[in-house]
Amino acid sequence: MRTRYVDIDDRMEDLAERMHADPEFASEFRRRYELSWLYHENALEGVVYSSQELTAALAQPVLTDATFVSALVEIRNHKVAMDQVREEAKAKRLKLTPALARRLYETLGQGIEGRGVAEYRRDMPLHRAYFHDIAQPARIVPALQKLFDSCDTADFRNAHAIQRATRLHHGFMQVFPYTENSGRVARLLGNLVLLHSGLGLPVIIHATDRQRYYESLRLPEAALRDLTIEALDNALSQAEKVFAEAPARARRRNASSGGQR
Repeated sequence: MRTRYVDIDDRMEDLAERMHADPEFASEFRRRYELSWLYHENALEGVVYSSQELTAALAQPVLTDATFVSALVEIRNHKVAMDQVREEAKAKRLKLTPALARRLYETLGQGIEGRGVAEYRRDMPLHRAYFHDIAQPARIVPALQKLFDSCDTADFRNAHAIQRATRLHHGFMQVFPYTENSGRVARLLGNLVLLHSGLGLPVIIHATDRQRYYESLRLPEAALRDLTIEALDNALSQAEKVFAEAPARARRRNASSGGQR
């Protein structure tokens, strides 16, 4: 397992160097990567947006198609939450707390009826996308506090970032504190840990792995860790391919424009 961590760390460093060497192309790559992040995050929850819908929701000025208002708000909120995670990741010392989870939840639900204020579950929902065992309502507060307390231990801090991200993500989902958006908050928290550690890309669990992702939550933490590693490996492979092809694209652009900017 350590070999897999080292491989990902090394490839992340190489990618960071390539992005630093070509900031213009890196900016476009990040934009596309975040659209993919948004798409797959929602697809995991059974909500599929087209690339046109995602682009329109993030456009400036904001488009105001009445048939699209609800989706527009949810997409924009999600993008704000992603930006919030990136900002939190810049902190010298990461503070993982129930209050942070609450802020992310309320960012996702801003302006949406019934979701603007974080309230813990008061029942055991019968109909939900996730089918793993979750905490009884009376256990949510102590279980959540125990989870975040464990993030402030030497054992947690000394583990590799992928282990830490997976442990927090998996543990949060076992508590499942909110009826809505627990999954989105859990994955944002996991990616916060990864980004704070210096890994340049957040992990994107693809919609094609949706069933495997759900199953991993019923299994020990290692199943989600393996899925996370594979997702990061796939993301790096795609990024490496894109950056390897970048010089050829630049030459074609220059040739078509007569070599002028």
